[in-house]
Amino acid sequence: MTHRGSYSAASAAGQDRATAGQGQAGSGLGRLATSSSIRRQRRVWSGRAASWDQHGSAGLGRVTAAVLAAASPSLREQVVDLGCGTGQLSLPLAESGAEVLAVDVSSAMVEQLREEARRRGLSYLDAAAVPIERLRLPDRSVDLIVSSYALHHLRDGDKARLVATAFRWLRPGGRLVIADMMFGRGAARSDRKIIAAKVRVLAGKGPGGWWRIAKNAVRYLLRLQERPVTMAAWTAMLSRAGFDGVTGNSIAAEAGLVTGRRPLPSGPSPEPAAGRQPDRSELAGTSAGGAAAGR
Repeated sequence: MTHRGSYSAASAAGQDRATAGQGQAGSGLGRLATSSSIRRQRRVWSGRAASWDQHGSAGLGRVTAAVLAAASPSLREQVVDLGCGTGQLSLPLAESGAEVLAVDVSSAMVEQLREEARRRGLSYLDAAAVPIERLRLPDRSVDLIVSSYALHHLRDGDKARLVATAFRWLRPGGRLVIADMMFGRGAARSDRKIIAAKVRVLAGKGPGGWWRIAKNAVRYLLRLQERPVTMAAWTAMLSRAGFDGVTGNSIAAEAGLVTGRRPLPSGPSPEPAAGRQPDRSELAGTSAGGAAAGR
């Protein structure tokens, strides 16, 4: 795939291998915790890749529709899909005429997405298995960044760093659109209402649902895999990073949508950095293995 700008799956993956373990803010213990989280997510989502497309639901469909409506990309805009899975967002975005770089923790899911993109003839969709926490893109190189039900798997510090980094990746006027489960750990009445509703739904599914309640309670309370934060926390992160016009809206149940835009410069616009395509040494052998944050 050839983009008009300065990124591709090959360059993103090549940079990941070159910078793995570097550029992660925080203490040494924080970096170790992030690396452990990446390994866990890679294992979990690669194991679910074969059956993931069978897990669709009306609620997930509403979330996907809300992200696509908020994103509304123009023809040939450059889009990055963080935690792409098997392409619930990436495929329709590419079909709308956007140039999409899709990244995910699971190399198995990424390969499924590549195969489906080839089947549909989507030459402007590229995909790479790269940890979200370690993804490297040039500053001011993309027009739109989207993510759906992926970022709650990131550690809280990694969420904030990602939002700040996404601001740098975006061109002036570029947009960030995030959909995810958005609630806290039960301190607020609204959080308890969401948690109680989820428990009721799972309890109604019998023994399998009871097992999921117990499993998810451990993940959620100990912040092992499920690490959602409130919509207010997300909008605060976007505002602190410098985003303008930050909005937050509920979609359905625990699902929320936050959006923000990188402001346009008030004075004469600086010339963007000249994009370059990766050279042969970067393209050689970049099968893009390893990654972070799935669904």
